[in-house]
Amino acid sequence: MKAPRRPGRKGAPRGSHARMVPHRRRTAGEGAVELRLPAAQKERIPRGGSVALVDLRGDRLELRFLREAGPGADAGELTAPEAAALARGGVGPLSDEEARRALARAAVAHERLRATSLTVEEAARRLHVNTSRIRQRLAERSLYGLKDAGAWLLPAFQFVAGGLVPGIEVVLRRLPEGVSPQAVARWFALPNPDLCTRDDLERPLTPLQWLLAGHPPGPAAELAAAL
Repeated sequence: MKAPRRPGRKGAPRGSHARMVPHRRRTAGEGAVELRLPAAQKERIPRGGSVALVDLRGDRLELRFLREAGPGADAGELTAPEAAALARGGVGPLSDEEARRALARAAVAHERLRATSLTVEEAARRLHVNTSRIRQRLAERSLYGLKDAGAWLLPAFQFVAGGLVPGIEVVLRRLPEGVSPQAVARWFALPNPDLCTRDDLERPLTPLQWLLAGHPPGPAAELAAAL
């Protein structure tokens, strides 16, 4: 039996201010599982495999590669909850070919992110500070960086012509450790259904658009913490 539909809000004031649509945080194992790549890929992937997050959204199943699996992880087996979630979404385990394609896409995304990132020196010039201040901000997580051959690179998405995206440091501090740089960049660039204005509930904003429009960073930061 279908649950009764919640009555819509009538007569809500329309204005230029924004709000975050209420979002219930998922509990462990609810609607999301981690899927490791097949064992055939194990030797090609650092630290045992790439981990994917499977989201069940109505009749759609979303698969997002987030981070590498931990040391010693068995990349060839699915747990019972993982297999059950995939079955509910009508999707079986990744084939070796699908895994190779996923790895190729991840490699292209990483190279694109690396090629467009700023060095510490370039970021210092952009923000009119010295390089030690950039490294300090990387350590306190008010700037986002990734290591490449032992050197810091700062993805370009966090910068604008006049400096930093407004309020982005609040969001960056809430990002969980272990999420891949590609996943972070993708999250900032994808429309999020929990970020929209009362003037246009049908057109969600990306986290970057939300911040650039001058909305408070808190709602985006809460969503970042749930990655």
